[in-house]
This record gives sequence, C-alpha cells and structure tokens, in this order.
Amino acid sequence: MIYGIGVDLVKIRRIEEAVKRWDRRFLDRIFTPIEQEYSYRQKQPFLHLAGRFAVKEAVLKALGTGLRSGIRWVEIEVVNLPSGKPEVRVSGKVKELFKHHQVKEIHVSISHDTDYSVGQAVLIISSSAKKKAKKKKAK
Repeated sequence: MIYGIGVDLVKIRRIEEAVKRWDRRFLDRIFTPIEQEYSYRQKQPFLHLAGRFAVKEAVLKALGTGLRSGIRWVEIEVVNLPSGKPEVRVSGKVKELFKHHQVKEIHVSISHDTDYSVGQAVLIISSSAKKKAKKKKAK
C-alpha cells in the first residue's frame, strides 16, 4: 500500500549557483561523496546534482516530515543501479522514520529537461501497517 507520494521540481541553475557560491560547504551538506562522485563524472554535473536534490525533497514530502526533527540531507542518498535506475538509500533519522512508519519500499524517478530536474518518490508500506496507522488516527 502507498504511504506517501512526493514530487519536486528544481531549477538546475539554482543548484549550479549554490555550488559556485558555497562550494564544498554546500556540496557536503546536501550530497554524499557517492552522489558527488557520480554527478561530477557526468557531462553535466549540475543537472545530476539537481535531480538528486529533487529526489531528496520528494522523499521528505512523501514521508510528510520536511526537513526537520534533526533530519539531514545526506541521510537520503540517491544512487544508480548498473541498469541506470535510480535508487534511494536512507540512514540516520530518516531510516528511523522509515522503520517507525514501516516503509518497506521506495520507488523513485528522476527526469531532466533543459532548465529543470524533477524527482518523484513513492513510499510503500504493508497493508497491515496502513491498518495500524488508521486505528491510531481514529483514537
């Protein structure tokens, strides 16, 4: 069953300008070393950084938390399988929240155009977890 869906649209130039202004301070706060290495191996690194940023935002929206309660950007890591399919790995507070809400799967998609990158996330839980959540809300 679907727990949440999130989508985010990011202007690629916004990420490029942040990197040029803040350099490592921005990159290390938002992206893991794996995300940075992958993006900078590509022909258009800012396009790939923007896509990863959009997915991180989409995950937070799907989770319903936003960036609060001690969540850090690097706790959501976007990697690519050998097939090219993007996948998300979570750690820290985000991993705790996934466990608490019994999130079993996360499906993500990234797409790019000339000026924008978009990320989408769908969080999946078991049907029994959904029933428990509804009972808690009813109380």
